[in-house]
Amino acid sequence: MLKSLWWQGVRNLGEQTLALGPGINRLIGPNGAGKTSVLEAAHILAAGRSFRTQHLRRVLQSGAEQLWVGGVVNRPAGGIHRLGLAWDGTRRSRLDGRWMEGHAAVAEWLPVRTLHAGSFELLTGGPEERRRLLDWGCFHAIPGYRLNWQRWKRAHDQRNAALRVGDWAGAREFERPWVAFGAEISEARARYVEAWASATTAAAAQFGFGERLEGLGLKVRMGWDRGRQLEEALDRSRESDEERGFSQVGPQRADIDLRLGGRPAAEASRGEQKRLVTALVGGQARMLEAETGRSPVLLLDDVVSELDREAVEGLMAGLRGSHWQILVTAVEDGIPGLGGEDSGQLFHVKHGHVTPAPAA
Repeated sequence: MLKSLWWQGVRNLGEQTLALGPGINRLIGPNGAGKTSVLEAAHILAAGRSFRTQHLRRVLQSGAEQLWVGGVVNRPAGGIHRLGLAWDGTRRSRLDGRWMEGHAAVAEWLPVRTLHAGSFELLTGGPEERRRLLDWGCFHAIPGYRLNWQRWKRAHDQRNAALRVGDWAGAREFERPWVAFGAEISEARARYVEAWASATTAAAAQFGFGERLEGLGLKVRMGWDRGRQLEEALDRSRESDEERGFSQVGPQRADIDLRLGGRPAAEASRGEQKRLVTALVGGQARMLEAETGRSPVLLLDDVVSELDREAVEGLMAGLRGSHWQILVTAVEDGIPGLGGEDSGQLFHVKHGHVTPAPAA
């Protein structure tokens, strides 16, 4: 659980530390008040990047020289971790008072999934976001995946760098680790997707729209011809790689194939697509809990306006019974499916400041 979240220099938000509760945390306020920016700060802390822009400089508050985001999380075995991220043109990540190499060690302790307006373009957009979603699940649920991915990525970047300058011999020096670690992460992705399909179906049932997603098909596309081994695919592609100056086959081209009733999910109705994306995220949350015993943090940015009322009611009813921590934004309180003692903690957001509502 994210016990507290602190930010400075983030968009229109005033510097503040926010104490969060378990279960559902509702952030209510008018458009432009800063609700999404609070979720953005949490996402930056968890992932090292924003879900609204590729460049952290666009998150920096006007007139500020740097942004800071920090938080305190509960450890599964007890105790806490203190997480932090600073950006002043260069990103620096901090864990328990120590500066870290990269952000992965921080991200490991705050598994966050986010649903926002852009999330619902997952099925119709390019493969990068689908691949990012897949790697997030593998990173948090499969031991050793992060290290194997980092080793493959290093070999991939080095091979491409050599190919770009025409250093064919240099490029071949990196092929052995490229193949070895590429095969490892690709096999892990395939195992994950096989389990993810059933978890997504279970999440759809949890959220009350399982019948709307009957005939779900979820498979991984490895990034090369299915009937070949990665090493063989590389052998066949090497000459073309040398001509073009980059690797044309491999894990960097992986994707997930999503179908409903045998048809590509991209051809489904808009409502079915939004339900499917919601169930995919819910399925990953269920897998994280089942595989690691850790509960995810879900960030839901204005899902009330993105989903129809029936879907919102089902989603919230399903989340109320979970052990997950949820931060959800809306313009007005009275979110369908929430009410009573299990409706969680309420915050009002106005002019970049968050105020907890008095206890009833």
